[in-house]
Amino acid sequence: MYRNIMMKLLLILFIVSAVKAADPSHILHGLFSDSDQTHVCYGTLNFNTSQFNIISKLDINDVGNPKNIKYSILPLTYDPNADVVYMAAPANDKQTILSVINAVNGKLISTYKTLKNSIISLQYDIFQKQLFAHIDSDKENVTSIVEIDTSNGEIKQTLATIHDMKPTHISSYCPICRKYFLTMIDGQYSTYVAVNTSNSGGIDGKTQLNFSPISMRFDYKTFTMYATYINVSVHFVSSVGVLDQSKGAISKVVGDINDDPNVVVTSLSTYDIAKGIFYASIELTGPIVLGVSYVNVDESDVKLILLPKANYFSYGWFIKQFVH
Repeated sequence: MYRNIMMKLLLILFIVSAVKAADPSHILHGLFSDSDQTHVCYGTLNFNTSQFNIISKLDINDVGNPKNIKYSILPLTYDPNADVVYMAAPANDKQTILSVINAVNGKLISTYKTLKNSIISLQYDIFQKQLFAHIDSDKENVTSIVEIDTSNGEIKQTLATIHDMKPTHISSYCPICRKYFLTMIDGQYSTYVAVNTSNSGGIDGKTQLNFSPISMRFDYKTFTMYATYINVSVHFVSSVGVLDQSKGAISKVVGDINDDPNVVVTSLSTYDIAKGIFYASIELTGPIVLGVSYVNVDESDVKLILLPKANYFSYGWFIKQFVH
């Protein structure tokens, strides 16, 4: 069975390679690890060629170690106005380090150690030019959405405090409606929470989900929330679907990443809003082989690549677009 899965994925990889000359470049920016365990790599992943390009290396003593994060995905967000990346990772003493990285050359601009609690996720409002974070508190199952002052890394204001729900790393943002979207765990159920990040702040609503999302990305051009999940109705297939935010259900499946349950989608994802492409990391079990899926949400076009068997491991991605 495993051989058949590998042959199938290799065939897909061959087809992608055959058409890549006519296909525009699809570049994912992000942070990676390599064989050097003392540094974090900043660079790109070319989806068409499955090749990594390391632009710079950052010392984990300066920016923290992503391998020690509390939640499964490195908090990461991109500001196209200043062309910088914000990331958060714990230092060896478990102190949270918020880093600002030049997105052109990958050089470290500044770091802040002003937050005592873990950062669960980061989001940036590209229109209001505000940095927001979902942070832990000292109390169990109590978290907050805060605005962070980008000049000193300190909390500028607390917009909402969420009680009695377990946090997850899953989040997205709408810079037009100015809402920070979260997936939380309420008892045994995943719950969709919207937090208002305008001056009034506050929780705008909670909706119990009838499925467990793995990641989600908001398209503010179409006001559509896309989510990756395991579609149990068709033999545990990894899918990308449209989340009905009022009903808490998938209203439309826009693409099945793979029809084999041995190929599973992971939480690592990003979304190209200009091209309508949802990228998500995939994992082939037995033995583990990593790859990346590409789903065009308008055309339901799905492609897969396998990553080279190198020492690279992706921590977080973003699409570099709308650069001022």
